[in-house]
Amino acid sequence: AGCFSMALSAGLEKAGHPPKRISTVATVKLETVEGAPKITIIDLKTEADVPGIEPAKFQEIAEQTKKGCPVSKALTGTQINLDAKLL
Repeated sequence: AGCFSMALSAGLEKAGHPPKRISTVATVKLETVEGAPKITIIDLKTEADVPGIEPAKFQEIAEQTKKGCPVSKALTGTQINLDAKLL
């Protein structure tokens, strides 16, 4: 969650829309797969206060962040769901 928030903040700022606040909660599902624990699903719930940004642009940047976040890249093969809300 922390990594996603920092990456989203950087992406928004780069696009000319510095956020006032971002809050992200990650819910992780850990299951036994082939006899070993594995993270199978991560649900990210993000709320952001970003003055002056259009909702569609915010969603676009949030989705790009989900794909490009270092943790997302490290967990390739894990399903990551995103619920991003603009306040």
